[in-house]
Amino acid sequence: MFRLIRICCSFLLLCPSVSCAGKSTGEIDGIQVSPDQKFIAVTFVKEKSFTIYRIALDSGHATRFTTARSGEESAPTFSPDGKLVAYSYVPKGEPQRIIVMNTDGSNQRSFGESGPANLDATFAPDAKTIYFRRSQQPPHYHEWDIFSVQLDGTNLKQLTHEGFYKNSKPSISPDGKTMVLMTEGMSTPEQIALYSLEHPEKPPVLLRPHLPRGSSRDPIYVDPQFSPDGKSIVFMAASDGKSGYDYDIYRMELATGTLERLTVGNGFANNLCVFPDGKTVMFQKWHSDWRGTSVDGELYLLDLQTRKVTLFKVSGLN
Repeated sequence: MFRLIRICCSFLLLCPSVSCAGKSTGEIDGIQVSPDQKFIAVTFVKEKSFTIYRIALDSGHATRFTTARSGEESAPTFSPDGKLVAYSYVPKGEPQRIIVMNTDGSNQRSFGESGPANLDATFAPDAKTIYFRRSQQPPHYHEWDIFSVQLDGTNLKQLTHEGFYKNSKPSISPDGKTMVLMTEGMSTPEQIALYSLEHPEKPPVLLRPHLPRGSSRDPIYVDPQFSPDGKSIVFMAASDGKSGYDYDIYRMELATGTLERLTVGNGFANNLCVFPDGKTVMFQKWHSDWRGTSVDGELYLLDLQTRKVTLFKVSGLN
């Protein structure tokens, strides 16, 4: 039953659009905050076009970040020192690969051309290694694992060997020793998994936090990420709401297992991103049309100290 629920939720993710001031609608995905917290990078999807934009946090104005004239760009991410950006790129008729470049667009290099799908790159804290999701060769498209590779293209490693039906973008602890991600197997429900990067062959620590008012069977977890101090993880999870599931934001202390619910009543929400200073979270909430389809997504900022949620308006996406 949990597999059917997740298939339905995945279908909804393909349908929504985000409202942007002054232009027609499109869909925002893959939010990442720059280390200096001056702008965010996002994937903008419109009429089957996938491009990456940067949006200034002081004004909300968006400008094109990357320059590809064909193919699909998605899932941008920054190195911790802010000097590099990585994203996924699909040239027409070729396999998906990871592109790494300087933030000014220079010195582009490509990784993972031999894999059928390479997605959601994450830098190590020292910016010498990238971690990413890769699917298996056909017909095993729904068998995903985590790989790593040095920035010089050497030492490609497969870190997990479960062949997940679905997993999330990996998040790396500040000390570079642990990786957290959401995983779902063909016969296992969603869970939050902590892997040792020093000994990835060891079984992960599996977490399935009990959610307030949530369904005790097959809970849905989204985008687990380490806090900047490495002492907790922040994630979204679906719990029972007045008119369906509420995808609210939670924080779990790793030492004690203490769980805090940071938002209440988000409705359908996704694209969680923790700011580098650990004080703010950005996420996306969606409205529903008369058919119950998620439409008109809007970006919000959550102050982790006051729990205040404010709308972040975007302009210039086209």
